This record gives sequence, structure tokens and C-alpha cells, in this order.
Amino acid sequence: MQKYIIPLGGITMGTGLMCMLFGWDGVKSMPGADQASSISVVGFSGVADLALNGTGVLAFLLIITGLSMMIWGNRTIWKETGGY
Repeated sequence: MQKYIIPLGGITMGTGLMCMLFGWDGVKSMPGADQASSISVVGFSGVADLALNGTGVLAFLLIITGLSMMIWGNRTIWKETGGY
């Protein structure tokens, strides 16, 4: 089971990290734009105006779920390997 849980947890966590890249609303002067577009236009002075949107919340849930799956898989893998 762990040989499927650990990679699936990694994929889930990686998906969460990719969602996090696009899970922030841009600065107030560019509503709906993602973070990378906003910073390229207004510079780093607009970072204080960033806000988390629904994709950002999903990203945190995916990261926590993926990390939990990998931790659980690594915690119980010794049963299949005989302690090695």
C-alpha cells in the first residue's frame, strides 16, 4: 500500500504547490491578475496588497493532505520491509 501512498502524496503536494503559484489575487489595481503578472507590472511594492483566493485555500489543503500521506506512508513502511 505504501508504494502507492507515498508517490500519490508527493503528487498531491506538488499539485498544491503549483496551485499556490496561481492562488493569490493580484494587487488592487489589477483585480483578477495572478501574482506573477502583478509583480511584473507594479514591482515588489504591491506585495502588501496580495490576497488569498479560493485556489490558494485549495493549495494549502492539498499540501497538508499530501504531506500527511507521505508521513503516514513513511511511518508504516517498516511493516513491508521487515525493519530495514
